[in-house]
Amino acid sequence: MPHLSFHVFMLPPTLPFRHPTPREGQEKLIEDAYQAFQSQKIFLAHAETGLGKTDAALSAALEVAFKTNPPKTILFITPKNAQHAIILEALREINQKFSLNLRAVDLVGKKHVCLEESVMHKEGRMFYEGCKKKKENEACTFFGNARGYNPLQREKAKIYRGAFVQQMSGIHSSSEIKESANDFSVGGQNAGLCPYELSLEMAKKANVIIADYYHIFSPSLSELLLPKLGKKPENCILIVDEAHNLPERVRGLMSTSLTTKQLQKAQDEADYLNEGELKKEFQQMDECIRMSGKKLLKNEQLLHSWEWQTILGEKKKWGGFGLECQARGVDYLEKSGKESSTLLVIGEFFEKWGSEGEGLARILKKWEQGGDFSLTLRALDPQPLTQPVLEKMHACMLMSGTLYPTPMYADILGIAPEKRVMGFYPSPFPKENRLNLISTRFTTKFTERNETNYIHMAEELGKIVNQIPGNSVVYFPSFQLLENIGRKMKEYALRPLLFQREKMKMSETQKLVNDFKQHAHGFGSVLLACTSGSFAEGLDFPRNQLLGVVIVGIPLAEMNAETQALVDYYEKRFKKGWQYGYIYPAMGKAIQAAGRVIRSSEDVGTVVFFDKRYVWENYNECLPPTQEYYPTNDPSVKVKEFWQRKRG
Repeated sequence: MPHLSFHVFMLPPTLPFRHPTPREGQEKLIEDAYQAFQSQKIFLAHAETGLGKTDAALSAALEVAFKTNPPKTILFITPKNAQHAIILEALREINQKFSLNLRAVDLVGKKHVCLEESVMHKEGRMFYEGCKKKKENEACTFFGNARGYNPLQREKAKIYRGAFVQQMSGIHSSSEIKESANDFSVGGQNAGLCPYELSLEMAKKANVIIADYYHIFSPSLSELLLPKLGKKPENCILIVDEAHNLPERVRGLMSTSLTTKQLQKAQDEADYLNEGELKKEFQQMDECIRMSGKKLLKNEQLLHSWEWQTILGEKKKWGGFGLECQARGVDYLEKSGKESSTLLVIGEFFEKWGSEGEGLARILKKWEQGGDFSLTLRALDPQPLTQPVLEKMHACMLMSGTLYPTPMYADILGIAPEKRVMGFYPSPFPKENRLNLISTRFTTKFTERNETNYIHMAEELGKIVNQIPGNSVVYFPSFQLLENIGRKMKEYALRPLLFQREKMKMSETQKLVNDFKQHAHGFGSVLLACTSGSFAEGLDFPRNQLLGVVIVGIPLAEMNAETQALVDYYEKRFKKGWQYGYIYPAMGKAIQAAGRVIRSSEDVGTVVFFDKRYVWENYNECLPPTQEYYPTNDPSVKVKEFWQRKRG
């Protein structure tokens, strides 16, 4: 892919960069980001680990934001709250170095900062319904103090908010806002305020707002949030971190599902409320889904328009029915004292079920266990949500260490060719510290899966990890292959094997990670994990806690009804169905997994792509050209030679 960029120029001497000088390659990233923000473009940057993407984006954005008229607000969004701390730290250091008097607010979901004991422990929609009801009943003291329930209270609340915002000028995390809101006092008396409402108040005056994807791309929130803050999109610079996650996250916001088990639970709740007609509706839906499901020739089937419009009955306005279900769900929570309501969940389903558009797939599925069936509305195209948001902003930067192939992301997010600017930036870490091999003897291609090959692969994998002088991870494309091949590695691997299991609890996952890290201080161990799981992205193993990664096979999605619909849709849209819907997403997961091994300039490690298909053109072209890859029939020998050189 050509590196599309602007003409060469010198960075402004006033550029607010917190370090003495940019790293190798970082200055080019800053230049291109600065030019993109100046010329109101949408900049897509494949910038690899160690380059300092956050610093580059912030410095370029701040330089433009302060020197345009009117000044621009920077919206920095990330997929995880844990990443907010990194941005806040950078802003504090920039602010101190350049005396910018920055105001920055860390905006998180309302539940994460709630102080109201009676609702703060509720989950999902139950929390938001509980919060809403508390306010409607004028029963939340924190909201009352922050916003007021009558004219006199509203005047007092306005004074409280003003005092709080003045007291909290500067750069503050959500936890700091929560603590200060809880301890807020007037005349020596505590007057706890709602942290979320205060965050919004602070955001009105903020130069930088750090938020989650859903704050900007969820229709139910984004259309209200910026107007509520007095911010116009055309006066905002949007920075999207870990942007390779954006298409899937947005598709998830537009998708929904309904099961026959949920319909049965909803019948019980309707019965409890003496809602006979509603219960009857759910019974009819349940029967209709089961009747249609029993006719399936396979476990799942894509539904044509005439099928999905009639499968749940003759209801014409599903949105209205959804709101009715949600209202009854709130009634059920109040009268039963329960913590959850299926009626609320079903209400959300029907709000989306009637959506119309080309990029939507509706799937009827039969579950092998329990005899249940499900209906799923799966969004194939994130563009209806992403395109309007990105186009309305003054300028945007979408960045990630794995935003490759970059043109695919530009296409599926709906970024027009004349509006987009793309670039890729290699890691500044020493290239000689990472060896990338492609093992050309084996493959997990379906037609070559058998017990004999599994044994040979397990033996070869054992040889590879035995040559790595410490911790290594072997990633498999599925839990089935992890079991079939991974278990056989016990006969060949000299180090202890640690296994990721399906549906592990968060506490179990954390324990496994901690155990793995502990082994780094001794002989080392081998973690066997799934490429599509939580161990392949977002985990860091600093100070050479991880010395090698092996990626077994290509993590291609199961060719089910949804995947086929995705391939067909992107073929129709871009004439690249197999690439955009099947191959590129799989290669993105493989590249993410490979990225675990080198996270600092001191790290040394080996990466083995363990499948001969990685040398095939349609897969090989997806490997970022910022790295070199060496095909070999004997990867264990190459790994041994690498470590002998490194260990002297």
